[in-house]
Amino acid sequence: MVEKFKKLLQEIIQSRGDVSIFAVAKMDDLTGKWTVILCAPWSENEKQRDAFGFIFQLLPKYFTDEEKNSIARISIFGKNEHLIELLLKYKNGSVIENEKVNGNLVHLAYILASNSNI
Repeated sequence: MVEKFKKLLQEIIQSRGDVSIFAVAKMDDLTGKWTVILCAPWSENEKQRDAFGFIFQLLPKYFTDEEKNSIARISIFGKNEHLIELLLKYKNGSVIENEKVNGNLVHLAYILASNSNI
């Protein structure tokens, strides 16, 4: 699924612009479900609902119905959120396993884009 998330990320960047953070994580009680984490300048400039809707409407293009059911949340944050500040410490391609991040137990996470300069 990570490869499919990478393709989704590429379309997001091509359509909307660069992102500060794009990560997918299995965390807390949702060990079998993915949380998509996004922070981007363009998502702060438009309503979060619009950014969420944009990503949500792309899901069928990349994921089967069964795969979509394994995505629990799409979370969009501003750059000043503590979680984003912590995630920005990880580089592109980092994998997080069984670590506490911002009080959340991250069982598995992939940092697919990380750029603190954006």
